[in-house]
Amino acid sequence: MDTLFSGKSALILDKHLNDLGELRSILSSLGIEQVAVASSVNMALSVLREQPVDLCFMVYDLGKGEKNGLQVLHEAQAEGIHRYATSYILVSDPEMSELLFGSLEHSPDLCISKPYDSARIRLNLEKLLRLKNAVSPLDELMDQQKWVEALNLCDKKLEFYPALKTFLLRIKGIILLRLGHYAEAADLFNALLEMRDQHWMRVGLGVAAYRMGRFELAHTSLNNVVNQNQVSLDAFNWLSRLHRLKGDWGLSMSLLRKSVMLQPSVAVLQAELGNVAARMQDWRLAVEAFRAAVRFGRYSAFQNPDYYFALARSLCDYMDEQQREQAQESEGEALQVLEQAVNDFDQEPAALLRSRLLQHDILRRSGERVRADQSARDALALFRNMPLTEQALWIDQLSDGLEGAEVAAEVAQLRQELTRKMVGIDWARANLTGMMQFRKHELVPARDAFWQAHQAQPESASIGLNLVQADLELLRRGQAQDPVATLRRCDDVLHDIQYAALSHRQQLRHKGLADRLSEQVKAGDDQNS
Repeated sequence: MDTLFSGKSALILDKHLNDLGELRSILSSLGIEQVAVASSVNMALSVLREQPVDLCFMVYDLGKGEKNGLQVLHEAQAEGIHRYATSYILVSDPEMSELLFGSLEHSPDLCISKPYDSARIRLNLEKLLRLKNAVSPLDELMDQQKWVEALNLCDKKLEFYPALKTFLLRIKGIILLRLGHYAEAADLFNALLEMRDQHWMRVGLGVAAYRMGRFELAHTSLNNVVNQNQVSLDAFNWLSRLHRLKGDWGLSMSLLRKSVMLQPSVAVLQAELGNVAARMQDWRLAVEAFRAAVRFGRYSAFQNPDYYFALARSLCDYMDEQQREQAQESEGEALQVLEQAVNDFDQEPAALLRSRLLQHDILRRSGERVRADQSARDALALFRNMPLTEQALWIDQLSDGLEGAEVAAEVAQLRQELTRKMVGIDWARANLTGMMQFRKHELVPARDAFWQAHQAQPESASIGLNLVQADLELLRRGQAQDPVATLRRCDDVLHDIQYAALSHRQQLRHKGLADRLSEQVKAGDDQNS
């Protein structure tokens, strides 16, 4: 038996049984005995959760309306089950494969095509496995997220394996970005580009430049990749984010529409488009995007409750633009989406609460006052049964959602009582302290308090917006110790908040802060020019 393949395991993702059987036979002839199979990306991820594999074969085109094979890499990384030690082999026709290597981290290690050629597959796999064996200690460190140790070992491997220079420098670039060493990463990708121009190098340079605040360089690098029609999640995501950061929301929306035409089954891109469309008040587009985000996010790392609530809220706002019959259809769909959220998230108290709050808003706006009042009472009852820490987390949502309801006075009284109790919770006390310090214009202590609260509760939109407001005020007054890092933090926090899922009050606040951040970025660009 060939020792290079003995003991190895493989996974084949393909919907065509004949092709799947043929590849399985080829792998068996090489001495690979453990071969798992899957007919969808979600099924492949289920296999990877249960057992690591050495070789993962992913057919790119799995049919219209299905996730493509390349998404295994993206979703596995998001879920935390991606292994650098695994070899990822994409199966695609040669013309299409040229467009699939534009990502820095989500590109396959190898691409093969059908019909399968046994001799060629053997030769390519031998080369790939020898390479993997040479760098296996480095892969292990990266899988353990020991980035400093990985960086040191990568430098040693570069000295020992000069023939693997480009491959190892790519890994080093990934590690440098993970460590936040953006200037060093930019220098590395620039040096690579002088030797050979490849799309993943430009993506790496674009990301590093973005994080350094060198926005023109970031735009040039990422736009080059996008203009080549590369199916690069990284390039589209970062470039559309750059447009939003600079206040160019229309450009961001146009770019994201192009991205979902190329990759319609990527939930995160659909959600990005939905948020931008909601910000632009294009409710039809927002609804379409969040429908896709919910659909393709289900049973994966991207099954996000915010997508459901963003869809329901977008449908609710869309009702205002529709004729009576269409508005009733949107209302019915919105209410169904809320119940789906409750079911998909296992009756979690937070999902139940948010569902009832939004249900109250939908029914109130459609004139069904009696049912709306009942939803408000249900929401308040659910809130009262939550633990204190959960109440502290969701009190802002409760107050915003039930403003104007018949129980609004009861909610206001409850909020006063809760404020006194929240001083016993570390993160809540830090947030309250930050608000008092901010009112006294003690900006640095306020920012530090909000940062402490945000680190403990990163999913809280209210705390995140408080942090951004303090940071922006420090920037406006020229008191930020590291302006670039402060801009970066503001951008990260605002980007991570799902705008379309917020209450209308929070949306207005998010919009105002995002506009102020854009003004700050433009002011910096003017000074640099």
